[in-house]
This record gives sequence, structure tokens and C-alpha cells, in this order.
Amino acid sequence: MSGHDRDLSEMLEEYMPDFSAVSHEINKVADYIDSVSDSISSNLRESIDRSSWIPASMRKPSTPPPRAPTVAMPLGYLDCSRDWISRHRAVTVAVACFFGTGFFLIWRRRKANRAKRRARRAKNGQRTEVVVLAGSPHAPMTRSLSLDLERRGFVVYIPVNSLSEERLIQAEAKADIRPLHLDVTEPASLSSTVEKFTTLLSTPPRSLTSRSPNGSAYPLHLASFLLLPQTPPQLFTSPIPFLSPTSWSDTFTTHLLSPFTTLQAFLPLLISQGSSLLFLTPSITASLNPPNHAPENVVSNALNTYISTLRKELAGQTVGVTQFKLGAFDYRSDTDAHNMQVALRHSVGPQNSSVGASSGGEQWISAGGAKGSSLRELHLEVFDAIVGKRTGTVFVGKGSRLYNIVGQWVPEGMVGWMLGLRSRKQQQQPQPQKKPKNDERDVHARGEREVQSSREWEKVDEQS
Repeated sequence: MSGHDRDLSEMLEEYMPDFSAVSHEINKVADYIDSVSDSISSNLRESIDRSSWIPASMRKPSTPPPRAPTVAMPLGYLDCSRDWISRHRAVTVAVACFFGTGFFLIWRRRKANRAKRRARRAKNGQRTEVVVLAGSPHAPMTRSLSLDLERRGFVVYIPVNSLSEERLIQAEAKADIRPLHLDVTEPASLSSTVEKFTTLLSTPPRSLTSRSPNGSAYPLHLASFLLLPQTPPQLFTSPIPFLSPTSWSDTFTTHLLSPFTTLQAFLPLLISQGSSLLFLTPSITASLNPPNHAPENVVSNALNTYISTLRKELAGQTVGVTQFKLGAFDYRSDTDAHNMQVALRHSVGPQNSSVGASSGGEQWISAGGAKGSSLRELHLEVFDAIVGKRTGTVFVGKGSRLYNIVGQWVPEGMVGWMLGLRSRKQQQQPQPQKKPKNDERDVHARGEREVQSSREWEKVDEQS
């Protein structure tokens, strides 16, 4: 580019107008026109609104006055609860389901407890349902169950093997609680007794038919066979090295062989009659397996295995097998059973206390001081199992289900800590028997006074 051209361009730029200044002036004129037009329009609207010849429908609605600020009032308990429920719906549904289920179970249980439970009878009122209660007549549980079943309309037979046990049953003065002589040591005599019992079911005795209005006899039906296996009591505790072979042999013979032989003899009759089979076994000691209780642990676990195997073998038969795992019961609610238990404690002595604890060591816990479940719960569950409403495994008594869960799921170390295990040296040494203290003597004295005041045991002593 030459110097002459450069001078020409500079001269043109000097005389060209500034377009930015022009646009600024134009914007100022436009803003002024807008403000004037707005002022004219607002004045025109106000004049029209003030004029009287304009109809009200064409006028602009007047603006309402500004509202006063509202002050939030504090919510009440009901409003707060409703607000919390709306914000926590999942938790509310879970809590409602939990309490609803609990109330439903309680209501159903109370309704079932209020229902009347009576055994079936013939048209003439004769008792036709028979129950065999294979337990020691000296056991308070055997006596309590026999009295309850007799009151509900059953004819109860209790196997005995001595004259003293027969007199103990006859002392009840109940026509429908009868002894049944069984000698498990002689197979021939045992089978003969079962055959006579089968004949008795088809031809009832005159003592039953004589109480009916027209004297007609109806055949009896074996409704259930209740087996209360004897388990070594808690007083029979000793480390395994101090257990002699003789004690093991006596334990197996008395607590395993005897109930197995009795059940084997009655099993064909149960199948033919379509009866139910009930086992009542203690569960607290068997669930925890504490030390120094080897005989009781072995017997309890052997019975559980035997019952499980028998249930599988009879699965296709008409016999329903039910196992009751018993906890602690309160015998103080049953005066007769409590008097019998106290009497047995002080009559047989601590060395021969296995006579009174034939139905499980846990039964002595509740009567000694710890409050257990009521015997009525056991009576209701046993009746439901007899009529076929309950099968399988049933937990009855305080602590039965809880200790079963603890024994299955809690580690052994924690179970040992709960039981307060002693050191190995103390476990290996036999513990000397402690003398009863003054308070224990007072308890024994009160028990003796109760026994002396019991008319029932006076009758037993006179007959024996």
C-alpha cells in the first residue's frame, strides 16, 4: 500500500460518523416514547375506571388487600402422630403386623383354652375311650395326668408291677383309674397281659356297663398310649470316671429297656386300634448336656433318637407319634400333686429319690422354689394330642423351647459359661454331700406337717 492511499484512508476515517453514538441516541428516544405511552395508557385506564357510564363487568377487578402473615400453631399429640406415621410408613406397617400377630395368637390361645374338652361317650353315657398311662405311679405328673384324663371322660389304666403301686392307685378311689399288671422281665407274662387287655376292650367289664341307664355294653377303644420314660434324677450326678458298670447297666435296664419292652408289646394293638402314641420326655438337661450328668444325658438323647426312628417307621400307619418336650412346671398349683411330691421326698430319702423323680429331673425344679408353668397347659396339650389335633414335637413347660434353642444355636463355650463350669480339678473330685442348713430343715419340717395333714396318705399307710 503506497503512502498516498494511506493518507486517503485516514482522511475518510476522520470524517465518518460514530455509529455507536447514533445507536445510543436512538435508544434514548425509544425509552422516552415507551414511558410516555405507559403514562398515557395508565391515565386513560384510571379515567375510565372513575367514569360512571362504564358497566362493572368491563372494569378491572380491584386488587384484594394483602393478607396478614399467618402464625404456625403448635401441633397436638394426634397431629404429631399422624405426621410421624405419614413419614415412616414402613416402620408403622411392621409394628402393626407384629402387634397384630401377637394379639391374634393370644386370642386364639385363650379361645382354645376356653373350649370344652371331653372324651366321646356311647349313646347311653358309657365311657368308651381308654388311655394307657405308662408311668411310675409314684410320680406327681403321672397322678396329675390320670386325674385330669379321668375327669374328662377317659378310662385310665396305669401299668404296675408291685402290690404297693396297685394300692397307691386304688387309694385314689376313682372307678375309672385302674391298675394294669405288667411284668416286663417275663416276655410270656407280658404278652399274656396284652392279650387279656385286648379282650377287655372288646368285652367291657361289668363295672362300666352297670353305670349305664339300660345296662347295655359298648366295646371300648384304645384312644392313646402315653409313655413317661423314667430318667435319672438330677441328684444322681457324678463324673464319668466314677460311674461303675453296674450303675450303667441298671440305668439302661430301668430307663430304656423297660419302656421299649412295654411299647413293643402294645404296638400291634395300637396299630389295630388306630391309637395315638405320646412320649413325655424332659428337655432342659438333654438340651444343655451339662457335665456330671452323663446318665441323664445318655438316656434323654437315646429316647429322642428312638422316638425319631419310630415316627419314621409308623409314618404309613394309623398311629400318630407325638413327643412332648417338658420344661419346668409349678406343682404348687396342684395341691394333691405337691403333697405327694413332698411326701416322696421325705419318705424315700435323698439316696432313693429316683422313685419320685421318675418323670424327669426338671419336675423337681419348679416345686423346689422356681416358678414354672401351670400343669393345666400340659393337660390341654395332652388332650389335643390324644384326639389327633397335635402331632410332631410339642414344647410344654417353662424353658423347654428356650433351652432347646440355646442348646442348638449357642456355642458350647457360652453355654458352659452360663452353667458356671468348675475347673477340671474340681470336676474330677467327688463332691461330698452337704448337710441341710437351718432353712432347709424348716422346709423339711413344713413338708412333714403337710404330709401328716394329708388324709390321702393316711389311707395309703393304713392299707399298706
